[in-house]
Amino acid sequence: MSVLLDTGFIIAAFNRRDRYHRWASNLLREILEGRWGPPFVTDYIIDEVLSYAAARLGGDAGLRLGSLLLEKRVFHIIPVTLDVLLEAWEVYRSRYPRLSFTDATSVAVARSYNIDYIVTVEVRGELPRLHPSLTPPG
Repeated sequence: MSVLLDTGFIIAAFNRRDRYHRWASNLLREILEGRWGPPFVTDYIIDEVLSYAAARLGGDAGLRLGSLLLEKRVFHIIPVTLDVLLEAWEVYRSRYPRLSFTDATSVAVARSYNIDYIVTVEVRGELPRLHPSLTPPG
């Protein structure tokens, strides 16, 4: 088993004010304990997390998350290659405008690398419709 972590999930796990914080932080603990297999992120997800943290969380949140993702490497990083990018483009075109391009890359990566679940806070969005996902209850 393996999981690909989405931006919203990572932000929720580290932002105590997020409505999904409790769910995300508990699931992140399980992921880090290895209960869900190897955890992955993409370079696109890292970009979104760091940009969001710097703009919306304030303080040194972007630096702390960057350290966790890039220095401590608690998650395996999958770079979006040209082949995956082109597959993501097809996914994006088929779901435009309901799906972000970053989410399309996550779907393409999950398919290409046989990742079992995408972990996301999107309960009713396109992402869980396109790939098996772990989402908050409700």
